[in-house]
Amino acid sequence: MPGFDALKTSELSSQNWNLTDWVTLIDDQLRGKDFKHARESILQGLTLFPDQHVLLDRLFIVDARWNKPLISNRIHLSIPGEDDFSFLQQCYENTSFMEQLLPMGRRKQKPASLLQALRHNEFSVAQSKTMHWIIKKEVQSTDHQFPSPVTLKPIGLASLIDIQIAHRRAELLVGFPDVGGRYKVSAIVMLLIFDFAFNQIGLHKLVSTVLANNQHSQRSTVAIGFSLEGVRRQHLRHPKTREWLDCYENGLVADSFRANPVIARLSKRLLDRDITA
Repeated sequence: MPGFDALKTSELSSQNWNLTDWVTLIDDQLRGKDFKHARESILQGLTLFPDQHVLLDRLFIVDARWNKPLISNRIHLSIPGEDDFSFLQQCYENTSFMEQLLPMGRRKQKPASLLQALRHNEFSVAQSKTMHWIIKKEVQSTDHQFPSPVTLKPIGLASLIDIQIAHRRAELLVGFPDVGGRYKVSAIVMLLIFDFAFNQIGLHKLVSTVLANNQHSQRSTVAIGFSLEGVRRQHLRHPKTREWLDCYENGLVADSFRANPVIARLSKRLLDRDITA
């Protein structure tokens, strides 16, 4: 078999390679973090070997749709960039906020590491099995004499973490450092991610883990469409108090999403379309 490095993807069809050869090439490109060419190889491979799950699984992690912002009703879920460095730093330094967003899972982020991540964030799913957005709200100047263009104000964070490729599953996180006026925005953000997860990128299930002592968050999670699937007793230990904490485990599968009248009604009102249809 010819050496992979010596061949361009466009030349491979003439080599009469089998599916195993293609997957080996693609995996070499993924390991080398050559994600752009890996995507090109996968797409060409699918023309030769249609509907092969080994190719579709690899396409899932380098799908171009991961890198597109989600926008509706003056709310933007934007891919983090270097311009968001200051806001992200403020979020990571807000201990109480981060412990609610990601209970006991917070890791201190050094400024240099954060900046490096923001500069190389195009294929975050392929690199770390995570997807992050900055929640931004359109803001217009109140100065009627000297009106300014609409600007985007960062107000929160949203993520899909622990993305499971084979199972098409991910954990959803949404949080706002400033809780004031977040309720309508939170619903819009959740609906945008539901639409993206189930209708665009093809996830089968979203999960949400909530600390049992955060009853408000649990009620909101169930109200938006998740189902309580169980309680994990003494599942986490607080790093400071050493107290054992219970967690609620919530889930939303694709079939339940499509049959949920609350999601249908809310999306019609807040996004002007029924995302369950």
